[in-house]
Amino acid sequence: MNSNQTNNDTNKSLSREDLETYRLSKDETIKHVFEKKAQGSDFENDALEGWGDKSLQAPNMSRLDKKFLSSNKWIYWTASTCSLIAIIILVIYSNSQLNSKDAITINQSQIVSIEKTDLVLPDRIEQMNELPAIEQISIKTIKKDFSNQQREETTEAETPIKIEVLPFSKVEEATPQIGIVKETILGKEIYLNDLKLLDYRAYRSKSKITTKQLILTGTPANIGEEVLTEEEPIWKDIDIPYVDYLEKTIELFAKGQNKKALSRFVIILETYPDDLNGNFYAGLCYYNLKEYKSASNTFSKCLDSKYSNFNEEAEWYMAKSFLAEGNVTEGKVILKKIKSDGGYYAKQAEKLLQ
Repeated sequence: MNSNQTNNDTNKSLSREDLETYRLSKDETIKHVFEKKAQGSDFENDALEGWGDKSLQAPNMSRLDKKFLSSNKWIYWTASTCSLIAIIILVIYSNSQLNSKDAITINQSQIVSIEKTDLVLPDRIEQMNELPAIEQISIKTIKKDFSNQQREETTEAETPIKIEVLPFSKVEEATPQIGIVKETILGKEIYLNDLKLLDYRAYRSKSKITTKQLILTGTPANIGEEVLTEEEPIWKDIDIPYVDYLEKTIELFAKGQNKKALSRFVIILETYPDDLNGNFYAGLCYYNLKEYKSASNTFSKCLDSKYSNFNEEAEWYMAKSFLAEGNVTEGKVILKKIKSDGGYYAKQAEKLLQ
């Protein structure tokens, strides 16, 4: 009889705990539950009646215990045998693993999946100061813009284009062009954490990022009369698939961890200087860290890319970077271009120009 069986299971035998509860309980409702549970078994009815005697103590129940155990001893024998077999198998397996040439020894190096940027940031980035949250380019705003742009692009694709001829008097003065006009294409996109990215898997063969991960090596160290083992950290170069590395970086950015995200975008740009994802999101990080000059520089690199996926966003945030830096002249030039292009940020640019 299993002592772990619950009281509310009327289809199972009474346990020792059931009998003890019955003897101590003063609630007739509870007693009735156990009496109902004992129906159909003369032995259990006798046990319940005897246990209900207040003068009967636990040591006097040894005879009942023996009867309980004898009637179910094969269950305990089977469980014990299975446990013994499991232990023997475990010991044999452990010995075979230790004897194999690939077995891990106590002092063998163990790779810990911790990247250096998770623990140590470059000094220049560490010393940067974040803007107050209310002044930052918020993640919600970026996601909202991406979503609205997608919706507008879908609507434009379904709606026929209507061309209106304006009177000559209403044609505004031409605005300066930013950079040299070049042929661009709209690249394949993916979304990670609801943030738009250029899918370089379609344009690069087996792209990867080389980063540093922590390896712990056990080295003996004498302290007094004891010989202990210290874990000496070693940084080793590890190759990570570009998309995997980018996914974690974008996740950090989405959580508002601008410094950690920026340090990883910098690593991406060290490998792929023209990386559109790296330049755009590094620019956002620079802006949120009050590095407006660096922000405008990285946004301008987005406009030099042969992929036009971030052109509108890069122009808009580059204008904002110039204005935040105090370079009003350059900021206005870009805002006028955004307004004349009539894109997604045209109304915002017009409002800012006012």
